[in-house]
Amino acid sequence: MLNRGNKKTLLPRSNFNNKKDDDYNSREKCSSNMNQNKVLTFLDNHFKKFQWKVILYSSLFWVITINYYETTYVKNAINQCMWNKWEKWDVDSNSHKVALFADPQIMDAHSYPGRPRPINYITRAIIDHYHSRNWKYVQYYLDPDTNFFLGDLFDGGRRWEDDYWIKEYERFHSIFPKKPNRKTVFSLPGNHDIGFGDTVVESSFERFSTFFGETSSRHDVGNHTFVLLDTISLSDTTNENISSVPKQFLTQYAKEVHPFPRILLTHVPLWRDPKEQQCGSERESPNLFPIMRGVQYQTVIDQSISQDVLSTIAPKYVFSGDDHDYCHIKHSYFSEGTSHIADEITVKSNAMNMGINKPAIQLLSLLNDGSSTDTIQTAICYMPNAFIPLLVYAVCAVINLFVVIYMVIKTRPKQQNLLPMPVGTDYDNEKSHHSSAMNTHTLANDTKRTAKYSCAILLIIFCIFYYYYNVI
Repeated sequence: MLNRGNKKTLLPRSNFNNKKDDDYNSREKCSSNMNQNKVLTFLDNHFKKFQWKVILYSSLFWVITINYYETTYVKNAINQCMWNKWEKWDVDSNSHKVALFADPQIMDAHSYPGRPRPINYITRAIIDHYHSRNWKYVQYYLDPDTNFFLGDLFDGGRRWEDDYWIKEYERFHSIFPKKPNRKTVFSLPGNHDIGFGDTVVESSFERFSTFFGETSSRHDVGNHTFVLLDTISLSDTTNENISSVPKQFLTQYAKEVHPFPRILLTHVPLWRDPKEQQCGSERESPNLFPIMRGVQYQTVIDQSISQDVLSTIAPKYVFSGDDHDYCHIKHSYFSEGTSHIADEITVKSNAMNMGINKPAIQLLSLLNDGSSTDTIQTAICYMPNAFIPLLVYAVCAVINLFVVIYMVIKTRPKQQNLLPMPVGTDYDNEKSHHSSAMNTHTLANDTKRTAKYSCAILLIIFCIFYYYYNVI
């Protein structure tokens, strides 16, 4: 009663409504957050499934692609060279099979001095793998009885110090390991190995012959005599220590009896008139065979030396390297008062970085059983294209990246408005700001997720390549 006369202070109606609205908004936000958490939990689980799926499918795709180009693609190319596809002997004939490898010229750290070191490392790994893989497939599927290399084993061997040269020597043998029970001869030098003519480096010449064997030699295989002649040292006119070695070999050779047909192997091609003696349709370059000389190289042996060599050895065939491209011509010469014709084939380089589109080796089939005067058959064996797989890998990498980006965008979480919100100017501004922030966050999240998946897939691709480059 005492307080009956006192004035009661009532809250304004507007304040009461505001308090009620605040409670309502709080409950609404709580409910919205709970529902959104459920949605985000579901989406995170979905993302985890997506992550494994995209990595699994990408890995499977890369295994299939790389396996095809590192095995089946190579095997198909080598199968085109199988002996029975081009030999014309009788069915029951047992010919001696020879493979000639010209100018592998394995890349070293100084081959491309203007390139960054990481690029050089990757390039060298690709080139080494190309050599090693092709060598293994040739030895396994074609299985030649004898292999001869026609010089330029190294790219800069004539300039290297001993320590570096020995490391490259070991690397060369790791790329081209000799096959048991098969004859492989590396002893013919090229100008990149020792120099040319008057610029032959004597220490490089002695080192090469010490590790690989005499630079001029003869080998009787398949009832034929292969004469490996160091014509680049024979061309030296200033240093008797260099030129006397092949001269003594020729002098001794002329004293001996040679009952078998002879095949001459020389690194640098013999002299020819390129206008009269054209190379034929198998040559890639449309230009005439070049006749030129420069520092530590000459494209042909001098005419007088060429004729002396032909008359002394009297070969039926001559096989040379150095030019990197194919060339087939005929030489006329006199030996023991009789006119002869010799076919010279310049063998294509078997390297992917020698300026030709189709690296190749030359195959010889020898059959000298006394039943025919035609005892030698030969064919080009093209190595698998080196750049098609690289192009396919690059295209596949771009496609794989776009697939990952597409899947990330497609499965991104969407902003959920589970309950209607009041409309007002302040809220619209806040909503616009919130939407902009969410878009920025979404883009950053997409980029982060794409980078994560791409790195995982890239690591898997690296492991696959490592397996094929180092295990297979």
